Amino acid sequence: MSVPETFQAGPAPATTAGAGTLAAVTSRIQRPRERVPLYLDAEAASQIADAEAALERAREYDEQHNEPDTAPAIAQHLRELEDRAEASKVVFVLQAVPHRHYQKLRAQCPPTDTQVEEAARRAEASGQDVLPAFDPDTFAPLLVRHQLLEPAVVSDEEFEAFWEELSDGQLNQLWSTALTVQLGVTDPGPKSALASETLASFGLS
Repeated sequence: MSVPETFQAGPAPATTAGAGTLAAVTSRIQRPRERVPLYLDAEAASQIADAEAALERAREYDEQHNEPDTAPAIAQHLRELEDRAEASKVVFVLQAVPHRHYQKLRAQCPPTDTQVEEAARRAEASGQDVLPAFDPDTFAPLLVRHQLLEPAVVSDEEFEAFWEELSDGQLNQLWSTALTVQLGVTDPGPKSALASETLASFGLS
């Protein structure tokens, strides 16, 4: 019995570009990166929410009272705060380090005796025996330092001075992102339906 032409066997489909050998795959690896916008003028950033709330109240007041409007001045103040905060924004770019490099960095920062004892007390209370893998006080700046691509770091002393000046919240932004970029799973997910619809509307694919 003959096979219909549309089902005739043909040449094997081409493999994904560059995936023929493990060496080729290795050469294509790009470790994850994350951008962290850090607002250095924390005072201006914290005042924005208060100014927004004040503006809403002023608008309501102006609508209900036949008096000179108060909202424009508050709106101008809000815009100045926003511009001031935006001018202080610095975008930090962190890139995951290779696995072995990460393990070596972590090994340099073992948990302290106090941290191990505290973890043991929590484990006894919860029934879950989980010991800390590192000392976050020393590992946080070390990991961020080794992941940091931008801004450029001139020296370890320069980075230490920068780290010492950060607030807990600013520090945590960088530290939590460093862990996410290092340990997170890289998966772009399904293709964007919105992008597909937009391209289709222009006759593109």
